[in-house]
Amino acid sequence: MILTILTPLIGVLGALLLSFGAWMIYPPAGYISGGLLCLSWSWLMAKFLSTSLNSTGGD
Repeated sequence: MILTILTPLIGVLGALLLSFGAWMIYPPAGYISGGLLCLSWSWLMAKFLSTSLNSTGGD
């Protein structure tokens, strides 16, 4: 149970740290990396949801 709570929190923390680190090097890079992380997360979740909804059709 703790892993189901801890896993997304670690992922969000990693994304924040990555964006913040890029921002410290060059401020627009922080926004770009944050946006790319959000886009990739959205794409992966849409892909996961579409496959999980299609597989639960039931025979």
